[in-house]
Amino acid sequence: MDTAITLNAARRLYWKGRYLQRAQSMLKELVIGYDNVIDRDHDYGRYHYAKLDIEIDYGDAHDFLRQGVYGNHGSSIASMIYMARENAIEIRNLLDEREFARLNLIHNRIVSAQAKVITPSMLEDFIDDLSFILGIFSSELGRTKAYNFVRLGQYVERFDLILRLYGGFDYVNSELDAMNTIAKRLNHHYQFSKIFTSDLHKALAIVNGVIDRVIEEKVCILEVYEKEFQTQG
Repeated sequence: MDTAITLNAARRLYWKGRYLQRAQSMLKELVIGYDNVIDRDHDYGRYHYAKLDIEIDYGDAHDFLRQGVYGNHGSSIASMIYMARENAIEIRNLLDEREFARLNLIHNRIVSAQAKVITPSMLEDFIDDLSFILGIFSSELGRTKAYNFVRLGQYVERFDLILRLYGGFDYVNSELDAMNTIAKRLNHHYQFSKIFTSDLHKALAIVNGVIDRVIEEKVCILEVYEKEFQTQG
């Protein structure tokens, strides 16, 4: 039987999924970007991050990696892992101990590596660790609502990031289908999101609003603790 989940916990699970997915995706982008900065276009990294409305500056390819991991912006790997861990701490009772331990390990390794030279092989190790965590949620999909909220966050983030970086709605059809399936599983009143606009910002607004429709109080199928209602009254 599922453990009761508050609305706050549902959002934390969702955002944990988003932060983990973005961290893994951006690590892969950094490895690709490293090769491009060295061999093709020194400014590749600047153009790439500009698609996320982020301005970065770097001297060489290794500095580009450092800016991606420790830069002062919301999509730095360090900041995303920190936020994923903070959310995980608040909902630890809903998480697998293996996943929580591995997330702590990644966080500690990133903190301890701050003074070191950042290399592609180091990033690939982080990618493997995150793949282990995300694989837990994938293999146990359907067991609990908690895991489905994490998966919902993953697919929303994949949709968001792919569309921002690469454009073209054909690239995100599978993410949209998976997101709608999970959302329907969490709330049987949920109506499937369809994208009828070619405007990137409107499409992102629709998809990023899915979580609000899933946990809308009047139709939400989550079990909510009585104290949640008391604080709202």
